[in-house]
Amino acid sequence: MNSTVISHEHVQESFELHVVSRGAGDQASFVKAAKDVWSWVDYIHIREKQLTWQDKIGWAESLRSVGVPSCRIVINGSELPSQNDIYGGVHWGQDAIRNYNPAVIGNVQRLRLGVSVHSIVEAKIAEERGADYLFFGHVYTTNSKPGLEPRGLYALAEVCRGVSIPVIAIGGIEPGNIQAIRSAGAQGAAVISNVWASDSPDRSAALLRQAIVAKESLRR
Repeated sequence: MNSTVISHEHVQESFELHVVSRGAGDQASFVKAAKDVWSWVDYIHIREKQLTWQDKIGWAESLRSVGVPSCRIVINGSELPSQNDIYGGVHWGQDAIRNYNPAVIGNVQRLRLGVSVHSIVEAKIAEERGADYLFFGHVYTTNSKPGLEPRGLYALAEVCRGVSIPVIAIGGIEPGNIQAIRSAGAQGAAVISNVWASDSPDRSAALLRQAIVAKESLRR
């Protein structure tokens, strides 16, 4: 393991770390793991397509009850957000960003809007319509997308060059490829299985944070 020593209560680096729920619908296990994971990451996403909006709010409240700050909680889906102090951001897919008036986000102070994209065209549309950051992937082969070819580092670099907002790489991300996605221009990484499928989610999150901090140190 890299000998870099990092604090459990990390200072947010310029390179963001997002963890996204697995969509398994197991609230108790998710909240239990998130309690130990959150201090290593920048954002925890509730991505549970089968849940209603109110159910997602309930999950967010459960995260807050175990110490996760509201500003680090992101709710994924296609719902229009409302002013509140329960979560700090929403993350949309292509249908939502194309169909909703971007002004609805501007009317909700403090919320950060993320959008998932899969091409440079989608990335530019999302930026034009008010996205604060993008998820692009899947970059590497991943169990979350079985049988699908990864888009790769070249496509990631193309998107990073084509927009002015942060691009977060997702799909097959692990400590060993943090440097590669950074070199391609990514300003963050998002993971699913690497953390939640681990026997020790907090250790997996810590190893990702350590890889990020080590690369930050080399860049100074």
